Order: sequence, then structure tokens, then C-alpha cells
Amino acid sequence: MPFVEQMTKPTLQAWDLGRPDAPTINDAQNLGGRGALYLLALVKAHQSRLRLAPTLDGTHAVLSVLDALGVIRVDHQLQSDSKMLTGDNVAWSYTWAHVPFPELEGCLTTYLTGEGQDAAFAATWLRIWQELIPQEVTAYLQHQLRIHQFGDFFLAELEPLLVSHQARYSLGHWRYACWAAVRSMASVSLQYPGNVEILKFTLGNELPRRLKLTQGSLEGKLCFSPSHSLPDCALTLVFSNTATRLGDRYWMSPPVLALL
Repeated sequence: MPFVEQMTKPTLQAWDLGRPDAPTINDAQNLGGRGALYLLALVKAHQSRLRLAPTLDGTHAVLSVLDALGVIRVDHQLQSDSKMLTGDNVAWSYTWAHVPFPELEGCLTTYLTGEGQDAAFAATWLRIWQELIPQEVTAYLQHQLRIHQFGDFFLAELEPLLVSHQARYSLGHWRYACWAAVRSMASVSLQYPGNVEILKFTLGNELPRRLKLTQGSLEGKLCFSPSHSLPDCALTLVFSNTATRLGDRYWMSPPVLALL
């Protein structure tokens, strides 16, 4: 079953409360590119009931930045007390007094599609793209493992490969490699039922082998488009379609500055 993140409806704080524990940010421009991107993604996630980030760790990283900026507050106590079956209940409230919540989406969109398109933002967008790829790959591999009823502990075989290869391949190529590697695991498991070590060996060897195959393939081959069976996340959508003009190049190309 694919991971589905659930969020509670944000509570609007009284405008005069402020955030004495956070910096004073008067407008979207002072949020910076990353802050504006993260906050718009949170708004979109709330509106559309999408996951915020590809992984739970990614979601917590986004919320941590926004909380530090003082535009939201994360209620960790309620979060830890919540009991969910298919995801985590992330409780948050809106605490940015300078922009009313109903105006937030338009304000952030205007900033990101205007000033955010300046070349000065390209380095920031590249870093975020590079951060998103390993999260996307991890979420997709987890999805494939669960389809075949393999445990999440197999994700550990992916980590060293991501460190050394994450910038060399597109997300579409990674998706193909994950899909093919897990299919090989499924075949091996029929021959050696219950043999976890040989399954780890298979995944660890098949992933880099399948990635290398993509380099010699024709354009568009062995490159999987976003899976409709795995829900999109708001951060990816806002990044590829609003903050940047990447569109399909987000998953078809490795992260490179020239595309931003």
C-alpha cells in the first residue's frame, strides 16, 4: 500500500500573538526561495490532501524550516499522540501575521513565478532538486517493495548507491532500475523462499546494473514517467511547475544547473 500522509486542518492564530521565538518576516520576498517554495507546498498539500514531501523525513524537514521561520508552528505533542494506520497525523497552525491565510497561495505564487524565475535562484533550485531525487527514489522503491510484500529494511541497500550515483541519473531512470530490481527479487524469492541475504544481494547488484543499462538506451527508453499508483506530493508539483519551469524534465533529466 503506498504511503499516504495525512494532515490536520491548520488553525489560524490570532494576528497579535506573533512569534517572539522566530525572525520577523514582513513579506514573501524575505522568506527567500526555499521558504516560499516550502510554504506554498504546505498550502497545496492542505488544499488537495496530497503528501507534502516524497518521504516522511522530507516532510519533517520542510515543516522544521517553516517552523524556524515562524510562519507555522508544528505541534509535536499532538503529532506523537496521534495514532494512524496508513500515515502520520501532522498537526500544524499558521502563525505568520503579515499575510492572512486566504491570501497566502496567491502571494507565494506571484513571488515564485516572478522574482523566483531570476537566474539568482538557480543554485537554490538545483540544491532542492538534488535533495528531492533521493527522497523520490526512496519512496518509489518502498512502493515497489510493498507491492511484492518485501520489508522496508531492504531500503538500506539503496543508501550507498544514492550517495555515489544520485546526480548521474534522472528520476525516470531510477524508477526503472527500482522496478526491475524488485522484479528480480520477486523471481529469486520463488527459488529461495525466506532467504533474506540472497534477496539483499540481488537488490544490491541489480540496482547498479539496471542503472548502467539506462545509459546506453535510446532517449525515453528505460525511463519511467511518474507512477499514477503512487500519489504525487505537493513539494514536487510546486517545485517542477511553479518555482521552476522544469515540467517533465524534472523526471527525465538528471539535476543540472543548465535547465534552471
